[in-house]
Amino acid sequence: MSHFRIVAICLLLAVCNMAHGQNRRYTVSGRVVDSVTSLPLANVNISIVGTSSGGTTNPAGEFSLTVTRLPAILYFSYVGYEIGSYQVEKSGEKDIRIALVPEVQEIDEVTVRGERISKVIRGDTLNIFDFEISGDRIFLLASPYRQTYDQRIYLATLNGDTLDHLPVKRAGKQIKFSDEMMPRYDYLFQDFTGTVQFLDKKSAHEVLARNNKLVFGYDTPYEEFLGRVMPVKVEMMGSLIFQVANTTESFTLFFGLGNPEGEILKYVRDKKGANRTIAAELMKMAPSSADFNKNVRAPLFRKNNELFVFDFFEGNIEVFDSNLKRNRYIPIDFQYTTIHEALFLEYQDIDAKNFTQSILFDEKAGKAYAFYRQRSDNRQSLREINLETGKIDRVIDIPDFPNVSDIRVYDNVVYFLYDTKVYPFYRLLYRMAVNPS
Repeated sequence: MSHFRIVAICLLLAVCNMAHGQNRRYTVSGRVVDSVTSLPLANVNISIVGTSSGGTTNPAGEFSLTVTRLPAILYFSYVGYEIGSYQVEKSGEKDIRIALVPEVQEIDEVTVRGERISKVIRGDTLNIFDFEISGDRIFLLASPYRQTYDQRIYLATLNGDTLDHLPVKRAGKQIKFSDEMMPRYDYLFQDFTGTVQFLDKKSAHEVLARNNKLVFGYDTPYEEFLGRVMPVKVEMMGSLIFQVANTTESFTLFFGLGNPEGEILKYVRDKKGANRTIAAELMKMAPSSADFNKNVRAPLFRKNNELFVFDFFEGNIEVFDSNLKRNRYIPIDFQYTTIHEALFLEYQDIDAKNFTQSILFDEKAGKAYAFYRQRSDNRQSLREINLETGKIDRVIDIPDFPNVSDIRVYDNVVYFLYDTKVYPFYRLLYRMAVNPS
């Protein structure tokens, strides 16, 4: 065999070997979690060094990738966390656990304790089902002591002084409540004008405070109110900003201008929404005044003449000016997990140790908070969001009151409902002053 033919055969074998190697595919899979809380991290970006390939984690923090050569180095990146890496040495590596370390905040979080927690309505005189704060007044849906079915709407000062009460009647007829001990459909809702509405199964009834006296105003059929009034979030320079959410399929929502079919101001989509249908079904189990925003990861907040839209899918806060023109983005630099996602993760046998119950706005003080709940011991805290940096400035503990409900923040004071642990098991309203930062 000539020297030339030997060299040609060697080259051919080398090329075949290279081609065979390039056709090899190796699968690697695992889960990405927070190194502190062990919570799974969704939508973590994964890149394969030296290639343009990669992927992201699913809502359970899981991933599965294919690499074409070994060893391969994977990089894991996520907002608010240090970049992680892993070297794949062999084919078929499974159940890899990647723990990403939270970045050190440029502005250190400061944990503070609020002032003494006290009852708003002194004594066990009212069993409170719901409340709203409007115009420096508290509107309460409650019943007198040991008279559960004699429900009334009360007007009180922020310090708890009762000014007036109104039997839940209209045109001389008692408004019928649900047959359940804890009504599901009867609640208070504050619309975009600041007017408090009492909603029962059939209608929304305006509740007006005139010279510290309560009166019922106009009624709106329940379905009409749900479709036309409740979606209006704020008014900006004569324009109404609508929020229309599809929470049962893809968790998409639109922000319209002028009417629900008007100009689209903002479009937010959960690309993995099909995986959250369990959470969507859970959301529909108990309608309440908070349900409209519970499972929508794009809360809306007006501060002065600016509109802040929290887009947790894209990981930023979009700020619009008074003319509804987008003028800046603020990166969101904290983790956000809803109660529904925590339940979804639990359904997947994943231990969701804590979650963000909701995003709260103190419109009078111009502040935003994330309300966190620790699942292991039900401890809660408010985390003040810096609206310039998107980071958490400070953590405010709510001590000694596990499982609070219907929390509000108004003028640097936290208000919440809490069920007593002794008979007759009343739900009382408490307040805790938060020192301004």
